[in-house]
Amino acid sequence: MRIVLFTLILFLSITARSDAFQVGGLEFKDSYRHAPVDGELPLRGAGLKRFLSIRVVAVGLYLPEGAEAKEVLGNIPKSLEVIYLQNIPGPELQHATTKGIRLNVSPDEFKKLEKRIEQINSYYPNVQKMDRIRVTYLPGKGTTVEFNGVVKGTVPGEDFGRAFFSIWVGQRPVDPRMKVILLGKSKQRADEIND
Repeated sequence: MRIVLFTLILFLSITARSDAFQVGGLEFKDSYRHAPVDGELPLRGAGLKRFLSIRVVAVGLYLPEGAEAKEVLGNIPKSLEVIYLQNIPGPELQHATTKGIRLNVSPDEFKKLEKRIEQINSYYPNVQKMDRIRVTYLPGKGTTVEFNGVVKGTVPGEDFGRAFFSIWVGQRPVDPRMKVILLGKSKQRADEIND
């Protein structure tokens, strides 16, 4: 009964298109605007990941209205927001990014991306509970990292944007269940994932 009620509440909040969308009590804006995007990127899906009983991160993916799943890694605007629910040292984020990209590209592609992987890794601070990192790809501009709303830098290249977002929605994502939720393929479009 509780699951049915929870699903109904989620459905109503999505249908209403309110200014904020809640996942496990954490708020994601219903849409995101990043100049020079013409219009807003609506929230496609959001999920909360746990390890054992510990809440680790909440993640939301923003895509153009009507974008299909097969287009997500293409040359279209997209934005990913991560809310950290544990203190995590910067080097751990760097390792996770490097590993996630390596799993989703060929060895030759990885070699071409190495310098830019080092660049994005240099933007990661030690994160504290409730810190937010947003990564936004814009065609012709590149992949921009924001930490708590402050821009840290931009990595150039469509190939890098594709490689980075493949960490979450590529062929070998960090969590296949989260990929389904982020792409809006889950009936709930928001959920908690337990490992």
